[in-house]
Amino acid sequence: MRSFLAENRITENLRPLDKMQRILDGLYGGEEAFSYVAQETLSASEAFEKRRGNCVSFAMLFVSLAREVGLDARFNQIDYSPVWEEIGGILVETTHINVIVYSAGSQYVVESLPEYAEVASRSRNPIPDERVFSHYFNNSGLLALAEGEMSRALELIKSAIETDPTNGSAWQNLGLYRFREGDNLAGEEALLEASKQNSRSSSVCFLLSQYYEKTGEVAKAETFARLGAKRSKKNPFFHYYKSREALEEGDLKKAIKRLEKAQRLLPQYAKFQAELVSLRQLLDSGRGIAQTHQGETSTAERSLRKH
Repeated sequence: MRSFLAENRITENLRPLDKMQRILDGLYGGEEAFSYVAQETLSASEAFEKRRGNCVSFAMLFVSLAREVGLDARFNQIDYSPVWEEIGGILVETTHINVIVYSAGSQYVVESLPEYAEVASRSRNPIPDERVFSHYFNNSGLLALAEGEMSRALELIKSAIETDPTNGSAWQNLGLYRFREGDNLAGEEALLEASKQNSRSSSVCFLLSQYYEKTGEVAKAETFARLGAKRSKKNPFFHYYKSREALEEGDLKKAIKRLEKAQRLLPQYAKFQAELVSLRQLLDSGRGIAQTHQGETSTAERSLRKH
């Protein structure tokens, strides 16, 4: 990695902006350009060698290179992200990590994915290194859990919690692990801790509501269902997800209503604005609804913004 910095003439005496730009040009230029792979949580050195990885991998790689040449690079977490997954009927949020570089009173957002760039430009939630390392262990643990490697999954998820006990995502995955192992009480305890540590997560509330429904604890099930719905209402991408869902079901008016809610929460987000115009034109024209879902691109693209 030091050879990379030398080959790209990235030295401490350069202007901060030049350092950042040369690091990005070096990572994305040439035949071995860095590529985004959502399922791969790699260490900084692994991401550098393979030139691929997810947002955690890229952030750790960039921060490692940036700090080596004297940049004040810090990790930043976006809690409301444009990516959702549905697992067993439960909508699961996906947080996103990028980097902020501080220089002479300015902040530069370094973002690897184009679909996050606009959201990232408005989101400031600096997190300590320990949280990112915890995400590294947690992501790896979740992958092991999905592949049925139970002992390895537990080891990694525990490492995530030990690294950062306030990481609600790690507590949530520990709960899923415990349920899968048949220890429901331990699973419940872990999910309750997850709800406590991550006050924005709606998916953990829905998981708890589902659990209490199965155990016949109706009051608790209703309480967490309401809490999950309350938390979801504050997430613009939850409403966007529901808008796309309504459109696929052929309910154009419902799709517009959901998208309007998303836009009120994130009024300057260009994607919401453009799709809302398109849906309103469809409604006004009275034409049949074509399926207009545009999948998120996974092509990595460098984005450097000053704020």
